[in-house]
Order: sequence, then C-alpha cells, then structure tokens
Amino acid sequence: MSAPNSTKRTSPRSTRTRHSLVEAGLQLFAERPVDAVPIDDIVAAAGVAKGSFFNHFEDKKTFADAIGAEIRLDLESRIAQANKDIGDPLERLVGGMRVAADYALTEKERAIVMARGFRLTTGRDHPLNTGLRKDIDAACAQGLLRKEAETSGLLFWLGACHSVMANIIEQKLSRPKAASRMRDMAFMSLIGLGVDEPRARQLADRNERLLLLPSE
Repeated sequence: MSAPNSTKRTSPRSTRTRHSLVEAGLQLFAERPVDAVPIDDIVAAAGVAKGSFFNHFEDKKTFADAIGAEIRLDLESRIAQANKDIGDPLERLVGGMRVAADYALTEKERAIVMARGFRLTTGRDHPLNTGLRKDIDAACAQGLLRKEAETSGLLFWLGACHSVMANIIEQKLSRPKAASRMRDMAFMSLIGLGVDEPRARQLADRNERLLLLPSE
C-alpha cells in the first residue's frame, strides 16, 4: 500500500495540489490566525477537493507547521546566501538580522505568518537553527561574546530578529525607518551578548546602510 501512496504524492498533479494548498494557506494565515481559518476555506481558496487536503496533511496543525517550516527555510536560505563569503561570526549574525528585516519589507505575507509564531523553533539542535548555532558557537569560541551566550545566545538572537520583523510589519515601517530600527536592535543585541560598544556600533551602522539599498 505504501508504494502507490508515495507515487501519488510525488506526481506532478500531487505537487501542484500541495503547492496550491500551501499558497492558499499563506494568504489566509496572513489575513487571520490559524484558529480562525477552517479547512473548508483553505480548500476553497486552493480550488481543490477537501479530500486532497488530507492526502497531504494529517490536520490543520500539521498544515500550519509545514507552511511555517517552508517560510523559515526560505529565510534561512536567503541568510546563507547573504553570508556565503563572510567569515566573521559577528558580521554573519548582524547580516542575518538585516536579511530578516528585508524579508519583512519585501515578503510581507510570508513574514506576517512567521511573525505570528509559526514554527518559531528555538532549540539549539533543531536543523533550522544550524547556521545560527554555528555562528554563535564560533563567536563564543573566539571570546567575542559573554559566557551566557553559549547556552542562551541562540534564543536571544532569534527573539531579537523575530521582534524586528514583527515591528516592521505591525508599524508598517518604510525601508529607512526599518533600517534605523534594525540598527538599534542589532546594536543593543550585540551589547547584550557582550560585544564591545565600538564594534557593535560599527556592525549596526554598516548593516543599516546595506538595508537602505534595494532588496538583496
């Protein structure tokens, strides 16, 4: 029985159906909290039969988690691309916050869903946190952060990035105002992690200037 189901899920038609469901979910969850969106609305927006939903997802929570994971993977991919030629872990941390702010400006629908807490995975060992964990660990190993960052730095930085995105969306900030908000949050967050003030200021100011440029 498993082979036919597997073939069905990977067929072009099945892929299109899943894509339609996810796109419908993104739109609806950006407009309303997940609890306020019935499955009937999702399949209607996707233009598929209700049974198709359960061919792909066990329930609405599984569906919402899948959407949240897809958004986070998209964001992490953009951060990895922006940091691909950067070795300094502090530069990488602030670069990640800058990309998150840009995501809130350019991918508003997806960012709204993410800011509502979908799959805000905070565990150090979660695959979605691999890049951030490596940067925090590298900065700690180089003595750039205070000792507490070894255990709580990842959670602290995730919270700061999440807050920047949520504030940009909630306040409908323009790019200049978003860049200024990101700069302040980056500066305060670096200070909180134990980075010396001149270095924190330099990193925050540089990334503010980068965020003022057209979307990367």
